[in-house]
Amino acid sequence: MKRLLVILLLLAVRVESAPRPLRIERILRPQALGKAMEVVAEQAIVKFSSAVVASDRDAVLQRIGARRGREFPRLGWTVVDLSPGSHVADGIDSLRRLPGVESVQPNHVYHPVRVPSDPLAIAQSNLSQVDAFGAWDFETGGTSMVTVAVIDTGIQATHPDLAGKLDAATGLISQDCSCGACSPDSPPTAILNHGTLVAGIAAASANNGTGIAGMSWGAQLLSLKVFDGACAGGDDASIAAAIDCAVTQPGKVVINMSLGAAGLSDCPGPCLEATDCYSFTQTSIAAAVAAGVPVVVAAGNEYGSPIDVPANCPGALPVGSVDSLNRISGFTNRGPELASNGVVAPGEMVLSTNLNNSYGSESGTSFSAPHVAGLAALLLSAKPSLSPAQVQSYIRSGADDIGSPAAVQGAGRINAFRSLRLAVRGTVSNFDGDQKVIAFPNPFRPAQAGVVSFSIPASLQGANANIKIYTVAGEYVQTVTGLTWDGRNAAGRLVAAGTYIFVVSTDHGTTRGRVAVIR
Repeated sequence: MKRLLVILLLLAVRVESAPRPLRIERILRPQALGKAMEVVAEQAIVKFSSAVVASDRDAVLQRIGARRGREFPRLGWTVVDLSPGSHVADGIDSLRRLPGVESVQPNHVYHPVRVPSDPLAIAQSNLSQVDAFGAWDFETGGTSMVTVAVIDTGIQATHPDLAGKLDAATGLISQDCSCGACSPDSPPTAILNHGTLVAGIAAASANNGTGIAGMSWGAQLLSLKVFDGACAGGDDASIAAAIDCAVTQPGKVVINMSLGAAGLSDCPGPCLEATDCYSFTQTSIAAAVAAGVPVVVAAGNEYGSPIDVPANCPGALPVGSVDSLNRISGFTNRGPELASNGVVAPGEMVLSTNLNNSYGSESGTSFSAPHVAGLAALLLSAKPSLSPAQVQSYIRSGADDIGSPAAVQGAGRINAFRSLRLAVRGTVSNFDGDQKVIAFPNPFRPAQAGVVSFSIPASLQGANANIKIYTVAGEYVQTVTGLTWDGRNAAGRLVAAGTYIFVVSTDHGTTRGRVAVIR
């Protein structure tokens, strides 16, 4: 009996000391142009005069229905629990008027910077190029259930960076896939590597210590196979069936179609030109959009030809390609549909998941499109109520103008950070990265973050870019290729803890900044 009593007492202590999940209140700051800060709800932190003893503090706080929480004697501050249901700003005003109170502040909420531990993430310059690292501070895709439906050649479901994202028990019935006649792919299988590469760019797992990171870490994948190795490609019916299948999935869905038809201008008799969206395909896309499903489509790789079908269909979001220096890829198609509805994204030698549990780099607008599909998934995870038109608007409004005509670049090269910030906070103003180079995370802990990423403002982006790292004493440390640094010097050894200067140079100018390294 005595032993049982001791166990019960120990259990009681564990329950009492268990951490409680934070309840968050967001407070607008008018002086900061509408920006909001996150604080712990119904709490404040107070500094009392040293002359006010603990019993007097309790009596003073009781006047406004508050009570003392955790004390920090060495710091001279006290956490105060406000009366239930009170707003933090009102509580702070009341606390400031109490006798013996010297200073009051909210209990601010902090978030870890989302930089993946995946060993190949440092080689993914495409992620830095579109500022995915900054976007992950807002959302990594796991807040709300979002599925990226990859209408393609099938996905290798057993790949270590994709396993667990494809549900083989979907209830779909496998069909004869000859000449693209099927769309459900259950269990998921791949007849070519194309769909697996696309899937990894959009949604490869991250922070799992394996391979790469996808644009939306937390998104699920649906493999809808519309191609067969023995055939030239899918057809309208299989694509429409795949779209219809995607629309019926639970939760929020984004469709990615890295496929296209270049038109039939050389066919005998009356036929559609490349600039026409086929009616049947248009009906399928319109139905998906009406059901709340964004449809992202590759613009095509016919070296400047008109936008492919179905990327030119109303309601679709066409995506062209840029290289690692934000120059329009020579192979990417262009046209008014891109100007009205589209964007561009990295599409040259993009590293992704490949067949046989491997990784590889490929080029084409096929690999630009899943960057945008992954970004759409991030937006829907952060704000599930967004319509396809709103998702498209946030993607286009956040894009960076890279100086090409609208028919070539659309609204610009996607900037995931700016699009997420715009959707979540309603503004992209006052972001330091728009005016100067910033490093994130900063401070940088190599053992936790893996890499520090640099965000370069559009005004400085250009050819011949390099980043040189120096100690504060001016000693040379390393030259960075790309936009990430793993915290090592030119000899390959981790640098010592301290502050480092990074100097960014392009053909448009030079600027510098500081990053703190913590070991």
